[in-house]
Amino acid sequence: MDLIIVGCQAGDEGKGKFTDIACASAYAVVRYQAGPNTGHTVVADGAEHRFVQVPAGVLRGAVAVLGNGCVIEPVALLAELSALRAAGLRVDLRISELAHVIFPYHVEQDAAEEDWRGTELATTAATGFAHGTGRLGTTVRGVGPCREDKAARIGLRMADLLDENLLRARLSRLVPLKRGLLERVLGRPAAPEPAGEEIDRLVARYGAAGRRLEPHLCDVSRFLRQARADGRHIVYEGAQSFGLDLEHGTYPYVTSGYSGAGGVTVGTGTSPAQDFSVLGVAKAYTVQVGGGPLLAEVDGAVADHLVTRGREWGTVTGRRRRVGWFDLPMVRRAVEVEGIRRLCLTNIDVLAGLAEVSVVTGYRIGGRVTDTFPSRLPDLAAATPVLRRFDGWADTDWPSVARRGPAALPGAARHYIDHLADALGVEIAAVGVGPRREDTVLLGDTPLLAPAATPPRHGTTTGPEATRAR
Repeated sequence: MDLIIVGCQAGDEGKGKFTDIACASAYAVVRYQAGPNTGHTVVADGAEHRFVQVPAGVLRGAVAVLGNGCVIEPVALLAELSALRAAGLRVDLRISELAHVIFPYHVEQDAAEEDWRGTELATTAATGFAHGTGRLGTTVRGVGPCREDKAARIGLRMADLLDENLLRARLSRLVPLKRGLLERVLGRPAAPEPAGEEIDRLVARYGAAGRRLEPHLCDVSRFLRQARADGRHIVYEGAQSFGLDLEHGTYPYVTSGYSGAGGVTVGTGTSPAQDFSVLGVAKAYTVQVGGGPLLAEVDGAVADHLVTRGREWGTVTGRRRRVGWFDLPMVRRAVEVEGIRRLCLTNIDVLAGLAEVSVVTGYRIGGRVTDTFPSRLPDLAAATPVLRRFDGWADTDWPSVARRGPAALPGAARHYIDHLADALGVEIAAVGVGPRREDTVLLGDTPLLAPAATPPRHGTTTGPEATRAR
């Protein structure tokens, strides 16, 4: 059975860690959406590894797959691959030839559109937050504008980089269009470089990047079908999270793609009739980068405690993350929509040392209390969290807890974990008690991830098809 790993909050839950763990028995690890706007960090074998466009499962030797739902910055991808090789990692990579390409003008458009939205994120019902105005907190990596072009049917795909005549013809139309948008609509200064020189530069640079990546291009849908026919185990790595999903997240403070489990079928060409298991990942508190609602946000000493101990700084942006208490209605919505029965909970150790911790059980909106996450922006803006408080737990030797197992967890921490499981109606399958791969406590009687047979490949190949070191 294929496994989909999905974040249940607004990102940064620790999906990379559990993707890494899952890929111990996986043949391939697949990203089905996102691009250079995401980042996963895995600490293994005494080293910290950061992944942006490459899936985190490559540490285990899994084939890395970027589906058609991804948007690719090919120059940055080549740099990331070079850095991973310099760190001693072998990356066996497959890229969908249908994935769309991010160009520099997308990055410029991203920044200009963010400025257009406003200089400050409004936070009251009377101003922007209630009406979806103000900055979104985008990473300004060009992902949204690239997808705008995709929906407008004017974008360029990875396969298009291989045809210089086509590439030049399309860019000869697109560069003037983007310059007009930036200058006359979004108020950006006129570009100092003549349009013809910009087109020449883009054709040369991105055409060269496409040729270097050509050996990795393939029909990803067919590749995955063949892998399943061969009995191989596939892990789908959610690069973002349910709360950021374009359809089901806190719109407009969302990403531009389908980051929930449903994005797998669209973003890889995998049939919805395929048998999937969905594993949820949630942090023991909530974090948010940039704009968007964080209804139980904390500040002061508690926020500093969580940010410092949890190293709450964006992998891609470097921005300090906003932090708040665990939001049960938010996570419950993800659990129900995604069909999650098993959940991994991270960063229990980060809460250690607080006198008490809280959980959001519902919201007070006007004169009523609801335990359903609000979908309307005015309700989100007006909502006051209803909190349930729990005794905190002391800091301890967390690596020792991981080695000794569930019985070694502090009693107050176990009570907190059990309450979340009961309130969400899920099994907490594992708890993270530190950043390293081995800082994981497995709960319950069933394995976190049932091992699957990985048959050897047929024949001997070279280049991107080369057999992985196991």
